[in-house]
Amino acid sequence: SIGAMGDSFYEYLLKLWLQGGKEETKYRRAYDRAMKGIMDKLIHISRPNYLTYVAELKYGKIIHKMDHLACFLGGNLALGAYTHPLGLESSEAQRQLKTGKQLAYTCYQMYSRFDSGLSPEYVDFRNGKNDFEKGRDAPYYLLRPEVSETMFILYHLTKDPVYREWGWEIFQAIEEQTKTDSAYAAIKDVDTMEKEDRMESFFMAETLKYLYLLQNDNHTIDLLNTHVFNTEAHPLKILSLVT
Repeated sequence: SIGAMGDSFYEYLLKLWLQGGKEETKYRRAYDRAMKGIMDKLIHISRPNYLTYVAELKYGKIIHKMDHLACFLGGNLALGAYTHPLGLESSEAQRQLKTGKQLAYTCYQMYSRFDSGLSPEYVDFRNGKNDFEKGRDAPYYLLRPEVSETMFILYHLTKDPVYREWGWEIFQAIEEQTKTDSAYAAIKDVDTMEKEDRMESFFMAETLKYLYLLQNDNHTIDLLNTHVFNTEAHPLKILSLVT
């Protein structure tokens, strides 16, 4: 799975290499090997609208579902492409970047296709008339950060304004559907919009941070030269810059 219980491993293969000044090449080699395996074996295309998604592999069987958690991969692939040892124009980097952009679009669709504008915890791809449907046993929205993270990274690297537009739509849906008198609430079902009496700490620590940075260019974060975000959205400096 690229979602729950597996996502941070793949993220840190790349980021350990970056934070260490690109000197510990074993992490980069492991990352590229893992990304090739994911793209060769787990990336699929839906019907009828040809959305790119990352499936799961369980006991040798492909499970055509995609977690919201897996949406971190779009940004991670883009970051890996822009820092690729063979250069951004290499075929491997271009494949990673193209796949990352395609996954980002699918993750945006996971929000925009529901009337609430919010994504369920996962979607099932069934190649029906709507490409996917909300997970039957997980229709809830927990204010997760992975899509916001990917939108920020892709905008930061490419400066394509579409990622800002998608992020702004997501923020507006969050503001409209989850805001309460005292905080922001998780949602039990993205169709019924019944609120839960809880707000996960990652909402402020990650989701809002990425959405803010996405819309604001007045910051010193530089993912290509000076900073690495850990999996909890803390910006850390490249080790050679730490005094």
